[in-house]
Amino acid sequence: MAGLLRFDDATEALVRFVEDTPPDDIVAAACARLRGGAPVGDLLAAAGLAVSRSTELPPSHHGGPVHPVAGLYAVKRLGERLDGAAAFLPAVQSVALANEHIHAPEMGPGAMPRIDIDALAGKSKRELLDGLAFELGRRRAAAAERHLIALLGAAEPGEIMEALLTAALPRNALDDHYFLYPVYAFRALDALGWRHGEAILRPAVRFLARHPMLEHAGGVRGAIIQDGIDLYRNYAALEALADSRGLADSGRRFETGDDETEAVDRLADAVAEADRAADAPGLVADALAAGLSTMGACEAQSLGAARRFLRSNTGNPFDVHYHTGMSARRYLLRLPGLSMRTRLLALLSWGQGYEVRHLDRTLRRPGDGGPAKAVSGRGGDALLAAIVDSIAAQPEFDLTAMTGSIADLTAPDSVRETTALAAAWAERGDDPAAFLSSMAELVCRDDRSEMHAYKMQQAAFEEYAATREPLRRVHLVAAAKHAACVARLRPRTVWPRARALLDA
Repeated sequence: MAGLLRFDDATEALVRFVEDTPPDDIVAAACARLRGGAPVGDLLAAAGLAVSRSTELPPSHHGGPVHPVAGLYAVKRLGERLDGAAAFLPAVQSVALANEHIHAPEMGPGAMPRIDIDALAGKSKRELLDGLAFELGRRRAAAAERHLIALLGAAEPGEIMEALLTAALPRNALDDHYFLYPVYAFRALDALGWRHGEAILRPAVRFLARHPMLEHAGGVRGAIIQDGIDLYRNYAALEALADSRGLADSGRRFETGDDETEAVDRLADAVAEADRAADAPGLVADALAAGLSTMGACEAQSLGAARRFLRSNTGNPFDVHYHTGMSARRYLLRLPGLSMRTRLLALLSWGQGYEVRHLDRTLRRPGDGGPAKAVSGRGGDALLAAIVDSIAAQPEFDLTAMTGSIADLTAPDSVRETTALAAAWAERGDDPAAFLSSMAELVCRDDRSEMHAYKMQQAAFEEYAATREPLRRVHLVAAAKHAACVARLRPRTVWPRARALLDA
């Protein structure tokens, strides 16, 4: 009879703390541990391990370990950018979310058994990698997990990712989380330690090995899902787009430079202004074929994503996949052990993602929806204070009272006011540190977006840092717009209690 996967004694005690604490007590208990000196990284790892071991995978991508684990990297890094008691807030939110999922009847309790991999003894690394890809393709989850466990002791992360992406990249068109979940699980392990690889990655492998839900009821969403099914079935066309142009040839330029600024800006505008996000692969491939470097194309698509987000009238706080999808792809472009062909396919696949394509219907015309009022004449500190006040004062939206789809939320004019203020601040060219810290602290108030707010802010932070002047300021404005959308969410149950306890 299989037994439960267990960890070393110290880790097991922290994991059991996350699993066993009653939900009504978890915020106070997590705050007490952090104030008592418990390392933030240890508590975050425990949250990820607990939600991976003790919840079931959801039928879609909301619930179970998907978002709690995918958010661990951003939570860790965002917390490191905050000072004082505020630095603990992301970890408290992460622990509370993991605990909530474990105790929710539709998600838990689950049980991750120990798996015997003796049958794979003697297999070469190549055989194990090929076996993992094969079992994912056959949807045989248990066999795929066995190959994963064997590979964790035999292969480099990039080699394992290469095998996972054989399933993740085609399925990106059906649901971005087939791609995002395993990539951000890797980033969580980079931040928290690869000794946790088995427990964190097994659910991600099982997620990739399942049969996706493809049912829909017609209408706009049904059409988007059907487009994704068509893209999935015709993934060979994306492969042909890369292969026919020789985009993965070893002699191609990889790094960008100042000489590419004009070409990067031009491609970014083309991506931002395209009628369909699914046109982006062709635009990027054309630019690469014309000589643009790989990292220049990544930068341009990221800028285009941010500009496209500012064109959108979405008010959905979960609409972060423009940014998190590009941050994930930047990570893969530099991941050792990943083939150049797979890197290029990952880069080209951004525009095919379901959540990315979903925003096509929310776009205003290029140039429409600019600053709603004059904001000139304010100094940097006063302008930043006005931005923070604008975000904090957004009208409330009670997620528990929602009757329709959150995907249909549009941003009120008050969000456009925030965006206008942020654009004015960005134009000043002041040091962005205070701005980004303010956005990070504001989104710590979010109890409802399943870590999306943290992932968006960290992605914007990283994309800003990786982008050249003077083009990068759009990432600051995008971060402010999303913070304003998140600020509307109610009810808040974690943040008020955590803030009070940590400030006491």
